[in-house]
Amino acid sequence: MRRTFLVQMIAGGVAMVCGGQAVRGQAGTAEIAGTWYLLGINDDERRIPQHRMDLRFWSESGVQRGAIVSRRNDGTEFALVRVESDGHTLRFQMTAGDGKSQAEMPTMTMTRNGDRWDGYWVSPAGAKVGYPLKLVPAAK
Repeated sequence: MRRTFLVQMIAGGVAMVCGGQAVRGQAGTAEIAGTWYLLGINDDERRIPQHRMDLRFWSESGVQRGAIVSRRNDGTEFALVRVESDGHTLRFQMTAGDGKSQAEMPTMTMTRNGDRWDGYWVSPAGAKVGYPLKLVPAAK
């Protein structure tokens, strides 16, 4: 009787932990879904600058996806290679341009800061590249 109870408790604990991770992963996706503005860390969020990068994130069949939204023409989107978010940390990577390998591309690494994300481009060697940036929700 005791062994059965112990096995049931362990199985229940494993189910709870695995279920909790799945929910957190989905929450990370939901928190980032939508259109965002990538700005300099000191840019005024109330006066969005004309020169910025717009990004869009969504979930497709349980996989996080993202794209850069072209502001120069009809809103064409250029897919991001990789998007990862756990609700606290966000990472994404752009597609390598001509003459570069994907392994050479930096990864944007950001952490949650209220309703925005703050971070840097990070080189494959782990060094911060450029100045700090923030990702803020696009105006509705």
